[in-house]
Amino acid sequence: MKPLSAEIDLYNLVRSADPARYFASQFIPAMHRDDVFALHAFDLEIRKIVRTIREPVAGEIRLQWWREVFQGARDAEAAASPLAHLMLDLTQRHSIGPQIWKNYLDGRIFDLYDDAVEDRAAFEAYAGQTEGTVLQLACLILDRGQSTSAAQVSGYLACVLCLWDRVLQPILYSDQPLTSQYVSKISRYLPPEFRDPSGLVANPYLESETVDIERAMSEICIVAESYLEKARAAADAVPPTLRPAFLHATPMASQIAKICQLSQLELPLRKAGSERLIWQLWRSSKRWPCF
Repeated sequence: MKPLSAEIDLYNLVRSADPARYFASQFIPAMHRDDVFALHAFDLEIRKIVRTIREPVAGEIRLQWWREVFQGARDAEAAASPLAHLMLDLTQRHSIGPQIWKNYLDGRIFDLYDDAVEDRAAFEAYAGQTEGTVLQLACLILDRGQSTSAAQVSGYLACVLCLWDRVLQPILYSDQPLTSQYVSKISRYLPPEFRDPSGLVANPYLESETVDIERAMSEICIVAESYLEKARAAADAVPPTLRPAFLHATPMASQIAKICQLSQLELPLRKAGSERLIWQLWRSSKRWPCF
């Protein structure tokens, strides 16, 4: 196998798309770092597909291609794709079954359509299939024998990551006008028991009264904080070898905590610079839970 640098620039790919994940992954032990970066690069590639494809059918075709790659039905094409080549190598070395990748990709189909999450159980199942799978695979890479001990923490954090990535971050940091249709489309990820108290509407085709965005964001952050508290309560079960897999949740958890404490929220928020982000991650790497 060629050196990673000859195949694909994983590090810069992750850094440009998700600085928090990039800097947090620098704390991964060197022997596992390239594999974790490959995993994150794959996840970011799938995110790019579901966010940029305009026609759902086109997105489903792209996701199906990846399913077939992991099933061994696209070996010739995979060999010509640096990322697919790396992912197959990672899959083989870590004995990752194709069903795991299928579950992840099946979960991502939801992102292609405008349907709203039916209830809390459906939201948590979706979070587990997507964000939870990535967290658990990172744990498997770090320490296969202990990886299942992080399942509960991964599940709770997956819910927070979904709320942050799908709903909170696109609104909190948006420098574009927040149209009702845009906000409604994003809020479809929220089950009714989260959505209704915040005043958000999940159907972009229904007209609604003007939403109090600041109050809505605060309400959702309170829900996210409740999942974080559950993750912290279960954190003692996670051995030291797995803890670096969760470090990238630190900036998100810190921002959610601040929003919960604010009496007034001014949008858009400003993202932390690289130096501040590195300092925050370094300090958090010294304690557990880091989120």
